[in-house]
Amino acid sequence: MDMECLEHAIVQYGTPLYIFDIDEVQKTVQEYRNILGNKAGLCFAMKANSFLVNQMETVVDRIEVCSMGEFQICKKCHVPPEKILISGVLKKREDIYEILEYYHGKCTYTVESLNQFQDFADWCEVNQEVIPVYLRLTSGNQFGIDKDVIKDMIEVRRMSSFLKIQGIHYFSGTQKKSIENVRKELEYLDQFCKELEEETGFQIEELEYGPGISVPYFEGQKNTVENDLKELMESIVKMKWKGSVMLEMGRVLAASCGYYLTSVRDVKQNGGKNYCIVDGGIHQMNYDGQIRGMFKPCLRVSPEHDTEKAEIWTVCGSLCTTNDVLIQSVEIKGLRVDNVLIFEYVGAYSVTEGMALFLSHELPKVAFYSKEMGWKLVRNERQTYEDNMEKEIEDGQFDEYFNRVR
Repeated sequence: MDMECLEHAIVQYGTPLYIFDIDEVQKTVQEYRNILGNKAGLCFAMKANSFLVNQMETVVDRIEVCSMGEFQICKKCHVPPEKILISGVLKKREDIYEILEYYHGKCTYTVESLNQFQDFADWCEVNQEVIPVYLRLTSGNQFGIDKDVIKDMIEVRRMSSFLKIQGIHYFSGTQKKSIENVRKELEYLDQFCKELEEETGFQIEELEYGPGISVPYFEGQKNTVENDLKELMESIVKMKWKGSVMLEMGRVLAASCGYYLTSVRDVKQNGGKNYCIVDGGIHQMNYDGQIRGMFKPCLRVSPEHDTEKAEIWTVCGSLCTTNDVLIQSVEIKGLRVDNVLIFEYVGAYSVTEGMALFLSHELPKVAFYSKEMGWKLVRNERQTYEDNMEKEIEDGQFDEYFNRVR
């Protein structure tokens, strides 16, 4: 996004502010689809940026939903159920039933434990409906199920004729620094699918795989995303298992579309070190891998003062904690109060991963931009102090519960 466009947003909406470039979203997805060809589909993990659900739904094959809140967002956005994968490590029985009553077997569901498997099976038996599920294979943490347990589930699947095991789901983590780790995971999954067929006679139709490809956030990091995707596709083609593959990604699809704008409200010098205080902070912006501002992200300044002297600045937010450092050391020319710092690559996670309620600061505005649509405000500034204070809540009487007529 060019500076003229960003400065228009500063004037129109003020700061702090998130901007999501919808043209960049569509461009990124199309570029990656060109690389994938017909070898793999694309699933958007909406936890990366739930604001983009409507935009992503039109350009990807599937939306991954990991909470009841995300389920409500998809309902309100009218996402077609056939494009939804209901995932998440915790699925309470009542939540599973609520979603099933709404979507039935029109969407797909992941199973992360024996308890979840039983909950789905029970609902199916009562309602006499077929539900497609993916069994999530663990990568050695709290997510998913051991491979031997998955084999047992497949062996007893005939006990619930309405529960259709459609595929395997696997995701081990994000920001993988080496594509070699992805190759090894695909080899492991290839072998596992082969074992399932040999030992149980059951052939897995689909694989939902999150490669966790790394996004470059800081100066000095090389952007290897396109090359990593090409090598990923080569590994998929080499697999002996020949079912369909869905690549589940969030950060890679959304990161480049986002900007976070925050204004300089104070400048000072302490111990010979220049500090600027901005109206945002780490409660509103987060980069994966950042440690108290040690690394320098992509940054622009408005207005630019190219003819003035450059000085080294430490950029700090508005929180009452020494941890609120956005950048430890950055060279900026002519920095002064009311300049706006524009942080790039904040389209994924940053908008939701900060400590939003700390000190009861406001939630910033969120705006969309595209050349065709122009500007669109999609969230107004919202105060949070009422979420952090005592209120009189009508919650019934203790005695009423125990003394009511049964």
